[in-house]
Amino acid sequence: MLLSLWAFPQVGINTTTPQKTLHVNGSLQITNELNVGGNASTAGSAGIAGQVLKSNGSGQAPSWQKILQAPNSVGTLIAVNGQLFVAQEITVQLSADYNSGNSTTMIGNLTTEIIDNENKYIADATTNSFQVVADGTYQIIMNMQLSATKGNLPVIGVWDNQDNQWVARVNDTYSATNGTLQTYTLITSIDMLAGRNYSFRSSNTTNYTIRKGGSGAFPLSQISVKRVK
Repeated sequence: MLLSLWAFPQVGINTTTPQKTLHVNGSLQITNELNVGGNASTAGSAGIAGQVLKSNGSGQAPSWQKILQAPNSVGTLIAVNGQLFVAQEITVQLSADYNSGNSTTMIGNLTTEIIDNENKYIADATTNSFQVVADGTYQIIMNMQLSATKGNLPVIGVWDNQDNQWVARVNDTYSATNGTLQTYTLITSIDMLAGRNYSFRSSNTTNYTIRKGGSGAFPLSQISVKRVK
């Protein structure tokens, strides 16, 4: 071992020209903890298991940081307050046409699940409901194929089951020929609360049908909810 000691406080191991206070020219083995930071009266931090050492730039002590790991859930990765999450996402389609009358009702037959990565959506032939797992802003996209009576004003949207009111909706005069299809589309982003029950609903003043679609002539009736922040 070549050890170089100079009048100024620099030590070189296997080098005669140390560039820093301690300069090791070769491999280094540490059999106990490595402490970084601290001062003359306080020991540096050894970090916690699983952390990695992060450089803080020239003249600054490095610091221990948690490794950012991608979650295992299926979906879109988003960053919220410095943390990575897989955004909650629900996408569903009609498994069959849904018929209703002159009241606001949950849309039935929304039972073809494309994704429900938090398992918070339930539905059957007459009802549906879902929850969000975290407070946040959620993008809502509803694209529905309706058949109604000309001049009607059908409504589709998202309903807050606790407050018993719409939180997002779209309506438009049904101007197609009676019995043919008209597309109703809602695209918006709204704040939603964790643990609260929501549902996808529709309304009209007379009988109407939401068609499953997907025959090639018309798109599928589909709904999606995804957290964006």
